[in-house]
Amino acid sequence: MKTALATLGLSFGCVALPSCALADESANILVPPLQHPRLMPLPGMPAGPALAPQVVIAPQAVVVAPVAAPAAPTTSTPAAAAVATQAVDTKPRPAALAQVAPVDATPIAVVPVEAAAAVAPDLSPETAALELVGGAGHMSAGYGQARLMALRGMAVTSLGVVQGELTQQSRFGYTGNYGDVSLTHDFSPNYYSTVSIGTGNSPLFSSWRVDTTGYRKFGSERQYVAGIGAYYAKGNESARSDSGLLFTGITYLSGLVIEGGVRLNWADPGSILGPSEYVAATFGNDDRRAIIVRYEHAKETYKVLPGGPALVNFKSNTVNLQWRERISRVSLLLAGLEYYQSPLYDRLSFNLGWRWSFR
Repeated sequence: MKTALATLGLSFGCVALPSCALADESANILVPPLQHPRLMPLPGMPAGPALAPQVVIAPQAVVVAPVAAPAAPTTSTPAAAAVATQAVDTKPRPAALAQVAPVDATPIAVVPVEAAAAVAPDLSPETAALELVGGAGHMSAGYGQARLMALRGMAVTSLGVVQGELTQQSRFGYTGNYGDVSLTHDFSPNYYSTVSIGTGNSPLFSSWRVDTTGYRKFGSERQYVAGIGAYYAKGNESARSDSGLLFTGITYLSGLVIEGGVRLNWADPGSILGPSEYVAATFGNDDRRAIIVRYEHAKETYKVLPGGPALVNFKSNTVNLQWRERISRVSLLLAGLEYYQSPLYDRLSFNLGWRWSFR
C-alpha cells in the first residue's frame, strides 16, 4: 500500500513523454523515465502556527475563548509511500488574566480573533488513474513528421502499483505498436523494486523486452534514493538486440526533486557500447502544478531510419519540458515540448494529454 500511495505525483514515470515516444534512441531502447514515479511532497513541512488570542476592551464580563490551532497539512515521505497527518494539539490554551483599568475598573475581555479561512485539504491518494496522450514532431533534413498516441493506466493492488501502457507511433515511414506492464513493490521501508515486460512490432520497437530495477532509500527521512537496474530487449530483426545497466539517484528537497542517471547500453550486432547520461529537475507536484525539465546526452548506436535500423555511432542531445496542471480534483492537464539534436537531423515535438484520477 505504501508503494501505491507513493505513485502520486508523476506516477507513470514518463507521463507527458511516453517511453520511446518520438524519442530518437536506439530502436529497441526505451527512453529513461522523465521523472521518477515516486515524486511526492517533501516530508517535514511545518504545521501552521496557532492563532494567538487578541485582547480587546469590553464593558462587561471577561470571556476567555482562544482559537484552536488549524489542522496541520498532510505530509508525505518520498521513501515511504504512505501519507501521514501530523498531530496537532487542539487543547485550549489558558488566556492571560484580565487587567483592571485604573479609572473605572472596567474588566478587559479576552475574545478570539475571527478564525482564518480554512485551508483546502490535500488531495486524497489516487487508487487508479488513466492517461490519454497525443503528440507530433517535425524532423529536419527531409525526414518528415513523427506522431504518437498513448493510453496508460495505473491501479493500486495488494502487491503494489501496477502500471500499463499501449502506444502507437509513426516515423521514418514505419508505424508500430507497443504494450507493456510493470509492478512497483515495497519489500521494506528502505527497499523497493520495479519489474516490467513489454512487446511490440515493427522496427520501431522491441519484439519483447524485460526490465528490473532495485532501489535503496537513505537519509533521516529517506529523502535520498539510489537505484541499479538491468534490461534486455530483442529486436524485431533477427540480429538486433540490446542489453544494459542503469544507475540512478534521486534527491528530494523542499519543493524540488532532482534526479540523475547513467545508462550503459550494449547493442548487437557488434556489442557496441552506447552510454548516456541524464539529469532532471521537478518543481512542485501533481496536487497543483508540476514543471519538469530534463536533459540527456547520449551516444547512439543503431537507429531506425527510412531504410531500417542502421549503425550511426553519433552523439545526440535532448532537452524536454513538461507542464502538469491540476484542473480539478479528478483531472490533470499534461503538456510537453521536446527538442532533439544530432549530426543527422534535428526534431521539435509537442504532445498534449489528460489524466483522470480515481480516489
